[in-house]
Amino acid sequence: MSVCNGASVLAASGLLDGRPATTNKMAFQSSTKPGPKVKWIKKAHWVDDSSIVTSSGVSAGIDMTLAVISRLYGDKVGEWLELVTEYDAHRNSAWDPFAKKAGLVK
Repeated sequence: MSVCNGASVLAASGLLDGRPATTNKMAFQSSTKPGPKVKWIKKAHWVDDSSIVTSSGVSAGIDMTLAVISRLYGDKVGEWLELVTEYDAHRNSAWDPFAKKAGLVK
C-alpha cells in the first residue's frame, strides 16, 4: 500500500510496471514521472490491484486502508474501525473530486 506520492517510490522500483495505480492529484505530473510504464489512473481515490494498493492524498489513504481492512477482515471490522476512529469514510474508490480540481479530467 502507498499513500500520496509514495506511489512514485513504487513506480521507480518497477513494482508498478504494467499495473494500474494512482497518486496525489495536485502533484500528479511530477509524481508519475518515475513510472512511465505504470497505468496511471487520473481519477481514483485509491486503486486496488490485489497485491498492491495505491491512494491519492493522505485522507484517501485512510479510506484505502479501511477498504483493504474490510476486504481482508470483513465489512463489520472496517465499519467498526470507522466508528471508533470517528471517521466518515468514502467507500467508493472512484470518488475523486480532486482530479477535476487539479485539471486532470473534465
